[in-house]
This record gives sequence, C-alpha cells and structure tokens, in this order.
Amino acid sequence: MWLVEQIRNDATGKSAGGKPAVLSFFDHCKKSQSLRLSSPSGDRLLFFCLDRDSEQITGGGRRSPHILYTHNSDVEADIFAHGISEDVVMSSLSLDKWTAQKTLSYLGDWRLELAVLWRDWIELCCLAKALGSRCEVGFGRESGINLDKYGPADQALVAAARAKVRSRSKLTPSETSKIEAKIAAKIASTYARGDARRALKGKWIPNFLAWKLKGYFGATPVAMQGFEASIGRLVMHSIDYSGQWVAVYHKRIEVML
Repeated sequence: MWLVEQIRNDATGKSAGGKPAVLSFFDHCKKSQSLRLSSPSGDRLLFFCLDRDSEQITGGGRRSPHILYTHNSDVEADIFAHGISEDVVMSSLSLDKWTAQKTLSYLGDWRLELAVLWRDWIELCCLAKALGSRCEVGFGRESGINLDKYGPADQALVAAARAKVRSRSKLTPSETSKIEAKIAAKIASTYARGDARRALKGKWIPNFLAWKLKGYFGATPVAMQGFEASIGRLVMHSIDYSGQWVAVYHKRIEVML
C-alpha cells in the first residue's frame, strides 16, 4: 500500500500529491493496460482509493472497478461517521461512563444537524466546484454565511456569496444558470433521501463537535483544551475497522480479486 506522496520522480526527487496525481497515475496505468499484470506467481492488481469529495452532487467521478471512493466526502468524514463512541467521549473529555452516555444522548444526530445548518453553504460550495469558480466560497473553508458560524444562514450573505460564485464562473451566463439549477436539484434530492451527512467535509466536524459540547457543559469544568486537534486522532485509533461499516469497501475489493 502506497500513499501518492510516496511516489517520487527519480531524477528530481519531487513527490506527487493529491487527488489529481492519483487520477493522473490511474489514467497512465489504464492507457498502458497495466491495471492488471499477470506473472507466474499470480495476478497483480492496482487499486486506487480516493476521497469522494462532492462528486455525488457535482459529478466528475471516475467509474472503474479499480477505483474505490470513500462513502462520505473524505476519509476523516468516514471516521467521524462511525467513531464517536462512548469510550471516545470518556477518553477525550475525561468523563465517567454515566456522563459520557448522557453526553452522547444530548449530541443526538449532530452530523445531520450540521448538514442542515450549513445546507446553503454546502450548496454554494458545490456550485463553486461545478462552475470552477475560485473565490472564498469552497469546501476548504467553514461557512461564511451563517450567523456566528453555527446560527441560521443570513440570506443577504447567501445572496452575496452566490453572486460572487456566479461572477467567477468559467461558463457563459446561460450555462451557469443551467448548472446552478442542476446543483440545486441534486442538493434537494440528497437531503430528501437522507444523504445530507455525506456532504460534510471531515475538517468541519471537530470544530462543530467542540461547539456542541461547550454549549452542553457550559460552565461545568470539562477537559476540552486541544479537543479539536486531538479528537480526530483519538477516533482514528479507537474505531472498529472490522465493523459492519467497512463491508462496502471489502465487497468492492473482493470483486476485484
């Protein structure tokens, strides 16, 4: 198993990086018919694992048995979707079992809550991605249109952000409007069928989780110093990687074998 950053140019020592590099390598291997290599010792298969990002809404994903996308938008989002357990809450906040149970009950479906709060922001980020608009609206940032970040969306800010995204579009006004309508329809469909959580970026989650917890505990002294930075590592090391949630990945790999 190799990270794309580990693949280096022998002459320059420069490493590849990011999703474009993975896809470029995939395209090269596909063109050279080297995705499957046979030898006396058996077949060797190349299998590429990628973050899905927003492609279930914006499109652009590759269809190949040799490519496996994350179920949620990225690896971090996958981990948070299945890793916030009672043990993690106890360990991360130094809580007793009873308090951890009460805390989890309070949190409820916190991922869906964030997806609903930031629905307008997610739609605008998808629109910016689909239009190729380079501006302050994008999945690399937290919402800039919600009051106090996790309050309701300010419709004046929504309109201003939409206008900025449209103005930076690489398409004609007519094409831009068509893409805008298409993204809006896909967002509506995604939320209607209960898939809104899958649109959350993993980097958004720790800060929202910390905000929820701070609101719950209030003035109660709880060990939350450095929580946002450490919770991801704790979840990653605590999650059950043999759980039912990984079955979809196992099945995809087994099909190749």
